[in-house]
Amino acid sequence: MLANHTSILFSSEPDISLLSNQGTTVGVIEVKGGADPAGALERYGAAKKSFESAFRKNSEVRTILVASCITSEVHTRIQNDSTISAYFNLTEILSENSRQYDSFIQEVFSLLQA
Repeated sequence: MLANHTSILFSSEPDISLLSNQGTTVGVIEVKGGADPAGALERYGAAKKSFESAFRKNSEVRTILVASCITSEVHTRIQNDSTISAYFNLTEILSENSRQYDSFIQEVFSLLQA
């Protein structure tokens, strides 16, 4: 729980839930760490399934995909996918002095109004 009574919940499905101070899920994050390009579409599909489940519970939820391998095909699908609010490259987030890290943190904490 954060100082403003919002919460970050780590679980298996979705990987991370962002909860408002009323306990409403305002955001979900799926982390896909696999680096094999051959499995990129499968990992995207798994994340999409989790996001669709979150939308069924709250149509206003924001969804964030964090993946280490975003192939050109996955990138194209993400661009045309209304169930994904934002996406980030995991390797870039973890890089030192990364703008992606700053953008990711800003996205998460803006949802939590923190």
